[in-house]
Amino acid sequence: MESAGFSTVFANDIDPRSQRTYEVNTPHIDFKCGSLVDIDPNNLPDFDCLTGGFPCQPFSVSGKGLGFEDTRGTLFFNIAEILRVKRPQMFLLENVKQLYHHDEGRTFKRILEVLRENLGYNVYYKVLNTKDFGIPQNRERVFIVGFDKPQPFSFPEPIHLSITVQDLLESKVDEKYYYREGHKHYKAISAVVNDSTKVYQWRWSYVRENKSNVAPTILASYMQPTLVKVSDGIRGITPREGLRLQGFPEAFEFPEEFKDKDKMHQIGNSVSVPVIAKLAEKMYECRERV
Repeated sequence: MESAGFSTVFANDIDPRSQRTYEVNTPHIDFKCGSLVDIDPNNLPDFDCLTGGFPCQPFSVSGKGLGFEDTRGTLFFNIAEILRVKRPQMFLLENVKQLYHHDEGRTFKRILEVLRENLGYNVYYKVLNTKDFGIPQNRERVFIVGFDKPQPFSFPEPIHLSITVQDLLESKVDEKYYYREGHKHYKAISAVVNDSTKVYQWRWSYVRENKSNVAPTILASYMQPTLVKVSDGIRGITPREGLRLQGFPEAFEFPEEFKDKDKMHQIGNSVSVPVIAKLAEKMYECRERV
């Protein structure tokens, strides 16, 4: 967002690890660690734009799919309350693609009803894929953009993908990332992962070639599904490669005390930087027209 001209005045996450990452990379940002439920909107600084990704697990195919029956799903209504109290000019919300179809579309319909009818925002929404914005990762997410006044808005157009997963790989990585003989899945993996120009995906009990030749969606769990064949064996991706597959700059760092599990958790929970940057440009143009 800042790359487009916005300035961050406040940030929030419930995970203390997020606070540590903010401290390392953006110490100038006022960060509140804790549940959004405990934040009084009246105590927030004034702002022009709200960005947020309410928990996706209630709607994700990899979660239980309970939607608003899951207490995490109700955090959308806390975001709506912030919008009601602070009334920013615009907002950008993000969630998994499955949000569209959850409960036969009734969940998404309710969200739009709150934003449009209850709060009076002009709302646009679309599913965007990371691989359409210059990064070789298949990551579909629904983005909801809203303006407090009637505003012409168009989502960014896809751009040509000119780099491959192989272009983002580190040349030398720790042995722990390799699948060697003796690993319980080595036989199944080695039987399929045999081409260094292709990308493969571990599907819990078998391997399949990714036909679009991009990385599968990076997950917040430590069990990353991406598999590649390199000169000295078969391996998964490293946290630095995960950051690259989310479009983070090389200068971005994790706290020294973080384990790989902590790093991949945050990478998988993140949004893809180039997608947000393009959305931010479009939104900032609208801000200048106000």
